Amino acid sequence: MNHAAILATRLSRQLLTQPSKQAPADVAAHLCAIQAQDFAGAKWSLGQRCHGLTDAGVENLLAGKKLIRISSLRGTLHLMHPKDVRWITALVTPRIKLQAGSMWKKLGVDDAILSKALRHIGDALKNGEALTRAELKTILEKKRIDTSDHRMNQFLTFAGLQQVICCGPRRGKEFTYVLLDDWLPETNFPMPENPLTALAVRYLESHSPATAEDFSWWSGFPVTACRRAFEEAGITEKFVADDKTYFLPPGKTETKPDLKIRLLSGFDEYYISYADRSLVAGNVPPGILSPPNGILPYLVIAKGKIVGTWRREIGKKSIEMVYIPFDKTAIGEERLSTAAKAYGKFMGLPAEWNL
Repeated sequence: MNHAAILATRLSRQLLTQPSKQAPADVAAHLCAIQAQDFAGAKWSLGQRCHGLTDAGVENLLAGKKLIRISSLRGTLHLMHPKDVRWITALVTPRIKLQAGSMWKKLGVDDAILSKALRHIGDALKNGEALTRAELKTILEKKRIDTSDHRMNQFLTFAGLQQVICCGPRRGKEFTYVLLDDWLPETNFPMPENPLTALAVRYLESHSPATAEDFSWWSGFPVTACRRAFEEAGITEKFVADDKTYFLPPGKTETKPDLKIRLLSGFDEYYISYADRSLVAGNVPPGILSPPNGILPYLVIAKGKIVGTWRREIGKKSIEMVYIPFDKTAIGEERLSTAAKAYGKFMGLPAEWNL
C-alpha cells in the first residue's frame, strides 16, 4: 500500500470521506474518543463525520448526556460515548498517573494532596451542583490547597481520570464541572476481559493503517504491550512501508487519493492520533505544527495531506474564512468554497473565504 492509499484509507475509516448516518454518539464510539480540549474544534470534528449534525446539535447531545466530555486518553479532555467512558478511562489512568509523577513532584503534589483536593471537589459538587473552574479553585484555596502554577489543571484532570467529575452544562460561555456519578450513573458497561486488546481492535478499526508505535502514542501504553495486543486480537494483515509495519484489520481499503478539501481542527483525530504524522504533514514549514503555546492551527487537507491552515472570524450574521497556503499547489476556489459551505452549514451561518 503506497502513501496515497494509506491516507485515503485512514480518511475513509475515520468517516471523513463519507459522513455517517449513525447517531453521533455511535460515531464518537467508532473513533473511541475525540480529543476535545479545543471545544469548538471537537464539535466540528464530530460534526463533519455525521450526516446533518450542527454545532447546536452537538451542544444538545452534551446537555442531554448522550455524549460525555471528560479527561481520559493521554490525560486530555475527550468527547466519548457513555458506554466507553468508565472502562477506557479506568484502563489508561494508571499509565497517565505514572507518567505524570515527575510533574507532580516538581509541583509539590503528592497522593495525599490529590486525594484531599478530589474530596473537596466531590463535596462541592454534591446535590447536582455544577461549578466553574474558578469557583472550584476558590473552594480549594479556602481549604488551604495551593492551586497556583499548573496545580489546578492537575486537580481537574486527575478528578476526571478518577471518574469523580466530568464537564457539565455551560453557564453562558463558561464551562462547568459536575459529578460523573450524577451525570453518568453506574451503568452496565463492564470492562472487557482483555481491555487493552479490545481497545487495540477499536483503534485499528477506526484509524488504520497504523503502526504499534501509533497505537502506543494514542493509548499511552508501551510499544511492546501494543504490539502484543495486536497479536492477541488476531490482527494478521500487515504490510511494510518506509521500514514501518502497518496493521490493517478487515474492512474497506481505498486506493485512490481523496480529492475533496477537508477543513480540520488542529487536534482532529486524523492528525493527532498517530505517533508518525509525516505522511500527513507534507511540506508544512518547521514550527507550524509545534507552536510554543501547544495550540495547533486548524488544518487544510488536500489528497490527505496538509496544504495550509485556516482560521475563521464568526460574526453575528456570517463567518469570514482565511486560508494560509504552504505550497504552490492550486486547490481551486470552487473546492475551497464547497468546504466553507459545509462548515457554514454546520455553524448555521453563511461562510465565505476572504481570498
